[in-house]
Amino acid sequence: MSVLTVGSAEADVEVVPDPARPRLILDGERDTAPRARRPVAPRHVSANPIAEPVWNPIGTCRVDAVIGLYGCRTDEPAEPDDDADAPDLTPGDVLRAVRKIGLPSLQVRVQPGEKTLVNVPTIFYAEPQPFERSVQLLGFDVDVVAEPVSYHWVHGDGSDTTTDQPGRPYPAMDVTHRYTEPADAVQPRVDVTYRVRFRVDGGPWSTLGQTLIASGPPAALDVKEAAPVLTTP
Repeated sequence: MSVLTVGSAEADVEVVPDPARPRLILDGERDTAPRARRPVAPRHVSANPIAEPVWNPIGTCRVDAVIGLYGCRTDEPAEPDDDADAPDLTPGDVLRAVRKIGLPSLQVRVQPGEKTLVNVPTIFYAEPQPFERSVQLLGFDVDVVAEPVSYHWVHGDGSDTTTDQPGRPYPAMDVTHRYTEPADAVQPRVDVTYRVRFRVDGGPWSTLGQTLIASGPPAALDVKEAAPVLTTP
């Protein structure tokens, strides 16, 4: 064991180096003791880092020639899908397009005309219009057909009724209403409920799960009360 002697004004002090502690180095002296190096993990480099790794015979794991097994999966890698980024057309897209186009609103027809009488059957009817459109949505050719399924008659006096038929003019009396009180400008109307079908690129027809309602404009109608009048024969 080497002993390092340090001179001082008070006394000579012997310093014994401790292998577990840092050495004391004086001016002009070099540290020649070997120092421990931090262990470095060996680096594995693929023999052919550019080549694509291959699948092992059982087709579940990738194998590299140097580092061995380095990743497993249950099946072969999927082929790239050219249409992976293509947008999908949904019924919601069709619904929004039909709402934007708008379905036919029907004008209510009234007989006997712009005036009717209290307690007399007033005839209502409408004239349905076909609705067929072909539109482009997200790159798809979409055919749309709308068909009326019900008619909601608003009489203008606080009452209403619903039928599955559009009614017919006189002498038919499919849809009628009796007003019980005289009134001016009761403004009846008819609201039509449509069922919408569509097909994409000439494929099979599908039906939207939601129906659409087109509210018609009001008609001008006055309800009068007739008074009996005696006349001479």
